[in-house]
Amino acid sequence: MIKRRFFRILLLITTASLAACTSVKEYNSTITEKKHSVQALRQDIDLAHQILKDGHPGLYWYISKKQLDYKFDSLKKAINEPLTTTQFYQKLSPVIAAVKCGHTALRFPSVIVKDKVKRETIKNKVYPLSQFTYAVNDDKLIVINNNSKNKQIKTGNEILEIDGLAPKEIFNVVSTGFSYDGYNSLSKNKRIERNFANLYKIYFSEQDSVAIKFKTDSAVINTFISFYDKKKDAEAKKKLDTAKAIAKVHVKKVKETLKHRGNKVNGEYQLDFKFLDKEKDIAYLKIKSFSIPTASFPQFYKQVFDSISLSKSKNLIIDVRNNPGGTLSASLSLFAYLTDKEFVYLAKPINNGGFSADKYATGLKKLRYYLTAFNDNGNIYEDEEGNFFSFMKGYKPQKPHKNNYKGKVYVLINEFSFSASSLLSANLKGINRATLVGVETGGGANQCTAGRMPVVTLKNSKLALRFGLNRMAPIYQQDLYGRGVFPDVEIQSTLKDRISNYDRELQWILTDIKGKG
Repeated sequence: MIKRRFFRILLLITTASLAACTSVKEYNSTITEKKHSVQALRQDIDLAHQILKDGHPGLYWYISKKQLDYKFDSLKKAINEPLTTTQFYQKLSPVIAAVKCGHTALRFPSVIVKDKVKRETIKNKVYPLSQFTYAVNDDKLIVINNNSKNKQIKTGNEILEIDGLAPKEIFNVVSTGFSYDGYNSLSKNKRIERNFANLYKIYFSEQDSVAIKFKTDSAVINTFISFYDKKKDAEAKKKLDTAKAIAKVHVKKVKETLKHRGNKVNGEYQLDFKFLDKEKDIAYLKIKSFSIPTASFPQFYKQVFDSISLSKSKNLIIDVRNNPGGTLSASLSLFAYLTDKEFVYLAKPINNGGFSADKYATGLKKLRYYLTAFNDNGNIYEDEEGNFFSFMKGYKPQKPHKNNYKGKVYVLINEFSFSASSLLSANLKGINRATLVGVETGGGANQCTAGRMPVVTLKNSKLALRFGLNRMAPIYQQDLYGRGVFPDVEIQSTLKDRISNYDRELQWILTDIKGKG
């Protein structure tokens, strides 16, 4: 037995050494050009299925084992010719999505570029469809912002075709692999809006220039949008701004007082706080993500609630619209400021026991698995019923923050409020602490899978499977299974509102506050 293990380890070391020598060019060819054999693709299908069975704690919440097995088996039978990684992705991703878990998805691999000059060139290249922000409404693609050189296209214009394809055709293709929490697919349009350029590139291979047909109020226009170099544009803008600054009278800079909120993302802070009235009676806290590496959530919250306490604000609006989630600690820490009682934030984080992504890897990672049997066992416990679970903060009773807020709380939610933002909303609703305004959250009200999120690369296609290892559930459960957190007041901005930058949901809250003032 020992001898056999020794030879296995020796073989793995040799394999790992050879793999390290494999050229980047070969890897890139594997994911861009190479057609994988039928046998190789079927191996990846079996591997993906096995990984989910081994590690996913909610694999059969919304689909039976029989149904899911049938989908994997049917896909294997349907693979009867070699496919590229892109073609295989389009076939496997809908099967993964059938699990109905928003945290479980297939990732498309990125090309590796070692040359620094080429990497910088690609980094600064703004592809045509990345030069716009969009709204998707009734299968229509509407331009909200135009950052291209072509200024014919205005806010509110409808795009009729991209390289001869109607948006509805594009939507039907790119959305087949979307993973939702349970039976709620309301986030489909938001997902397309936020990731349209990347989705198009995966499914239709966006080029350096695309033909766009769009409609104005008075005409249908055909045009081309080409890529541009954002570094060169930034340098040109800097020279222009410098010239303007020289011509202006010197103005003393005002030191920014809001600290700890991290860097901007796409020109916008993900954490923001302000008062919406002169009297400072209405405080507004925007959290677009609970995962911001450059931010300090504890320090930011302290500053926010110190300001609210000092101003004696009677109303607090928390905006978690378009917040896809993030860390449990950032969500829990905020909740501690919103209650004056001891609380339990999280149900027992059930999992399948020790799971190691290295077990399914190759080369050095596989070697590590055999040498150390690396897994999560150090952080896994077993309860009286034989269930495995991980200890996480929030599973045990927590104390409210000493500077907790006691005024009126409103929470803005929408179909792209996921994971930690849904968990926050569900817990606030559970203790009747806030008025939720907007539409049903995309994240499940009763549960999702999160915690540690391994990413396992499939051996042949190099597609990556990502999912959560723990059942993450609020302590309060709603009766309607497989749906999101429902608002107390259902209201949503229209397309016309978005074009004119009118926030209908926020305006409802301000009107409600004035009516009760």
